[in-house]
Amino acid sequence: MVNKTSPAIISPLFFRQKVAGIMVPLFSVRTGQNFGIGEILDLIPLIDWLTENHLHVLQILPIYETAPNETCPYLALSGFALDPIYLSLNAWDDFKKSDAVQKVFISEAANLEKWRESGSVCYESIRSFKYRLLKLAFSHFKREEWAKESPRAKSFQRFMTEKKEWLDDYALFRLLKEKNSWRHWIDWTEPFCRRDPSAMKQLIQENTEPLLFIKYLQWALWEQWKIVRKHMEKRNVLIMGDLPFLVSRDSADVWSQCALFSDRDTFGAPPDAFSEKGQDWGLPLFHWDAMEKNEFLWWRRRIREFRQYYDLIRLDHLVGFFRVWVMPKDRDPYFEPQGQVQQAKRGKQILRVIIEEAAKCVPIAEDLGVIPRFVSLSLQKFNIAGYKIMRWQKSDDHYVDPKGYPFVSLATTGTHDTDTLSHWWQTLPMDERTAFLSLLAHPFSSDEPFSDRLHHAILECLLESGSGLVILPIQDVFGFDEQINMPGTIGHHNWRYRLPVGLSDLERTSPYREKIKALKKLINQTGRYAAFAPLTESRPPMTPDIKKRRRKTTDKPP
Repeated sequence: MVNKTSPAIISPLFFRQKVAGIMVPLFSVRTGQNFGIGEILDLIPLIDWLTENHLHVLQILPIYETAPNETCPYLALSGFALDPIYLSLNAWDDFKKSDAVQKVFISEAANLEKWRESGSVCYESIRSFKYRLLKLAFSHFKREEWAKESPRAKSFQRFMTEKKEWLDDYALFRLLKEKNSWRHWIDWTEPFCRRDPSAMKQLIQENTEPLLFIKYLQWALWEQWKIVRKHMEKRNVLIMGDLPFLVSRDSADVWSQCALFSDRDTFGAPPDAFSEKGQDWGLPLFHWDAMEKNEFLWWRRRIREFRQYYDLIRLDHLVGFFRVWVMPKDRDPYFEPQGQVQQAKRGKQILRVIIEEAAKCVPIAEDLGVIPRFVSLSLQKFNIAGYKIMRWQKSDDHYVDPKGYPFVSLATTGTHDTDTLSHWWQTLPMDERTAFLSLLAHPFSSDEPFSDRLHHAILECLLESGSGLVILPIQDVFGFDEQINMPGTIGHHNWRYRLPVGLSDLERTSPYREKIKALKKLINQTGRYAAFAPLTESRPPMTPDIKKRRRKTTDKPP
């Protein structure tokens, strides 16, 4: 078992100096090359844009695969597989070289232009069209590369071997979802719902090519991500990914490892500022005892996979590692576990596991909402940065001066779940405005609109904070009003936000050009530009007991 008292693993990385970055969902990015949704290789011009403006960190939302009609990135089909909708088809060899692909692509030029011009992401149409093209691209690959055992085919084979511990189950699940018209796996026929060995063996034998296609898509995504990683290293930019606390109940992970998840109750969030009655997220509970018996192998594998993609890891719903808000159907909601001692014990246990496996990946805790003091103390003990949302940092009726934020923290104006800075100010009561304005270096009246001058002063105040890392949502860089997600609501208004202009226009046109120029100047003034110096500290050498635990957890789960 994990040594719960080991002090050797409580020093995760953090930044050497103060830096700044932006948060933008990948799906929001506009370029002239993509299909109406941001794509993996769009990150390259985005990284260049960050570098030119002295921004060192790019935060994105989860990009795991979701069902065809699902847009929420936190309800994934897998805790490992990326969404093929993000593949940059225009740069993929099998797309460029296939005459059949090009014929279909050209025939849909009018629709493609419509999706590119749309004010929101047209997930359903884009996903369907890309899938058609990817099937044709795969046929070209199979004929011209796979059959000839080319270098690319060998690269694909290595990928399947390296990712086997999650890829095989995911491919089977993905295949069965299609065969069952995307019905929930609990509604499949008994042999497949319960993974009958003989039925699964026959399924594999009869579906060699469809299974290979599903794996091919993940390989293509990985190959493009490696290009991005190399470019980020070259440009001295780090990328922060978002690790959802859980996956959908209708996911490959829950289907393939039922012993680790509850099949009855769900959990969500207790009453808070977003919901008076709390929120039922419909997510399955962990069987923590079962996870502990196999050394939290599912979590270890997720972190090991994650660190190959990202430099920083946003731990979504941090408090969930300590306790979850259970929403039973037949009685009142309650916390699990119920005792504070047990809650603290569980949280510290899983944080140690995450730190062990994260290696050079910097953990950042999303510790928003109602957070017990013992959770905050645990983060301090492990030296893990938490969030400081400027508008929420208050002591009694006074806003806390950002200069007093601890260095090991992430300061920001908001998240994907909050209203934008512009909208917040427009709806803020006059007495709250007066209290907030006391933070700013320049005098303002409480009836001041959200002017360029006020916007600049707020960003200046945040960038002067004590936090080692400041992240600005892309909307708050430019003063946009549109919100990415409105918690507790379902509809077309969520998760479809697109930037109003392409990346190149952010530099060339007003008012974007002036806004980013002003931000760059503030970054320089507040000492958050690191040029090409190393951005993060070094981790102490791994101790023998940690190495031993890592070796132990490479075996198959029971």
